[in-house]
Amino acid sequence: MSHSHGTLQVTIVEGRNLKDKDIVGKDDSYIELYVDKDYKQRTTTAKDTNTPTWNETFTFPLRKHQDELHLHVYDDDAVGRDSIGSKTVNLKKHVFGQGVYDAWVKLPAHLGLGSHGEIHVIIQHNA
Repeated sequence: MSHSHGTLQVTIVEGRNLKDKDIVGKDDSYIELYVDKDYKQRTTTAKDTNTPTWNETFTFPLRKHQDELHLHVYDDDAVGRDSIGSKTVNLKKHVFGQGVYDAWVKLPAHLGLGSHGEIHVIIQHNA
């Protein structure tokens, strides 16, 4: 059975323990997410917090062989953006044929040592 079509519904619920990238104050964080790098979506910016709440839902059309969801968390600065962390969710393993994937995903630190925080996501595949 092939899961090569349909849509992916992704809800970015909240974040916790996000690594503070700002020298003064807390992060102004947002998440950029995509299955196809040419079709990126993003949350609004959660101002001045390391425990942001978004509760935003995104829908992605799926094509054959698209089996990874990329999450990139950034701190929005006046002079650009700093990467807080990123995570790739394997859709074959966690989502396709599994119903709803509701989990806290860790943002691994460099070399996998420690964590830059966690993001609560709810992912569902609609064939």
